[in-house]
Amino acid sequence: MRICFSLQVNQNIPCGGGGKFALKFSEYLQSLGYKVEYFFDQDNPPDCMFFFDHKLYKGEGINKWIALEHAKSIKSKFPSIPIITRINDGGVRDKQFIERFSELAQLSNEVIFISHWIKNYYSKNIKNKSTVIHNSVDENIFTIKEHSFDMPRLFTHHWSPSRKKGWDFYEKIDKWIKGKNITFTFAGNLPQQLDELNNTKIIKPISGHALADEIRKHNIYVTAAENEACGQHHLEGISCGLPYLYYSKGGGLKEAGKFGVEFKSFEAGTHFWVIGTHVWVIGTHFWVFGTLFWVIGTHFRVTGAHFWVTGNTPLGDQDTL
Repeated sequence: MRICFSLQVNQNIPCGGGGKFALKFSEYLQSLGYKVEYFFDQDNPPDCMFFFDHKLYKGEGINKWIALEHAKSIKSKFPSIPIITRINDGGVRDKQFIERFSELAQLSNEVIFISHWIKNYYSKNIKNKSTVIHNSVDENIFTIKEHSFDMPRLFTHHWSPSRKKGWDFYEKIDKWIKGKNITFTFAGNLPQQLDELNNTKIIKPISGHALADEIRKHNIYVTAAENEACGQHHLEGISCGLPYLYYSKGGGLKEAGKFGVEFKSFEAGTHFWVIGTHVWVIGTHFWVFGTLFWVIGTHFRVTGAHFWVTGNTPLGDQDTL
């Protein structure tokens, strides 16, 4: 069976959750004997189409080469080819973005949502048969660390340069930690519109073992992403064993809520990070919580592996298409 992917990602490059899913899912399908292609030959069309986005994008090692317009043409000319679409983004409530992604999904025989949150988000627009397959991590790379808590060492990472990844909060963290025994490190791509950062350590996008090693140098993972459908970054932080703080408007991030603590404002978040002597009370609570966290974390990584098994469901039996 030949499956055409609309997203091609080179090995060992920094990328977001969609790119990592495409890589791992492609590897998994090929291990089962399927052939994954990154081109469309009209004279010899594939057995199945797998769409990842409604727009074109080409960057270093990443190529989204089929947009909504191409998908509509393929559907018109080859109506019998089964189509699967993965929905991983809500466009931060951008009307045109939602409409285009919904139209792409409506061409499909089955839709994969990356979280229940994003499925509910599109519930009025997309009525197709669907399933939820969350993002996951490579459990051989993102492994739990031994913890120390001499001081708060905050960490986050984002491949996307969008300000909606939490930069209103991260800029405040940069100003807030000045003069405090706290560090904050960001790894990834910076947005174009950004206040000067004087107290934050900036690392260029990294991936794989280099990323996991960097995460494990820290002891608190924080994400302030808004309307994040599911995300990849926080899962990598959790899998490295870091206590997890997430913004209440983080969308699908809430599905990982049992692994951490929600905050509704920057001021509320600082109560968890550090406020005078409360840090040690909260810190102690984190490590008591952390004891439970490690057990849950281990289960989570097993569950993560299960996602890839579950990932076979839409494609494993051609009759389901």
